[in-house]
Amino acid sequence: MRSTMNKFSLSLRSLKNHRTQLKKGAGAIALSLVVLTLISTTVNAQQSLQIGLKAGANFFKVGGRSMDTKIQPGFSGGAYGELNFTSHWTLQPELLFNQTVTQTSDIFNQIYPGNGVSHAQAINNYVALPVLIVFKPVPELSILVGPQYGYLVSQTKGLLYQEPNKGAFSKSDLSLVFGGQLNLGKVKIGARYSAGLNNINGINTSDTWRQYGFQAYLGYQIKDIKLKKKK
Repeated sequence: MRSTMNKFSLSLRSLKNHRTQLKKGAGAIALSLVVLTLISTTVNAQQSLQIGLKAGANFFKVGGRSMDTKIQPGFSGGAYGELNFTSHWTLQPELLFNQTVTQTSDIFNQIYPGNGVSHAQAINNYVALPVLIVFKPVPELSILVGPQYGYLVSQTKGLLYQEPNKGAFSKSDLSLVFGGQLNLGKVKIGARYSAGLNNINGINTSDTWRQYGFQAYLGYQIKDIKLKKKK
């Protein structure tokens, strides 16, 4: 009877955790939609719209007792846009493919006894949407900050003995991003830090996993569209 109650209680906690993560993901999507709506309704007031491509490397780790917290390299790449409101303020939405790499710790099989696989590598691939507010004290330097929502499109399976086809990570990753960027004509060189805000543990709530790390990138502007100001 006690075992049944414990399983029922664990299921309720897991359901509550998933509902919380879904709400956070929905909130991030709603925020992005609001920003994009504001962009579409005010685009005539902007000075210019710059579009470009970027690629670089992620150096991330996943915090948690059951994860190895060593920083692992991964790939990042995608497209960005710069909506210049003034010479100092810009809105920079991006659409990225983000790869993060981690590994389970030596006590993973103790935290998940009879099920967890220790020292197993996990590669997670996200489609990420950062929406960054940019301040340019001078044209050559950008300071960026804003939210980023990542949706997990694929992940390494096999971290669980009893459920080899089940993914260990949840689908939604919400983070806060901030960093700096050098603007050298059409070339952009940047570095930013990403701090995870939600638990990405998709197994249960016995351990909290959050992603942290740095991203370094190189961007290139492919188009500069001059926009009319509102009179």
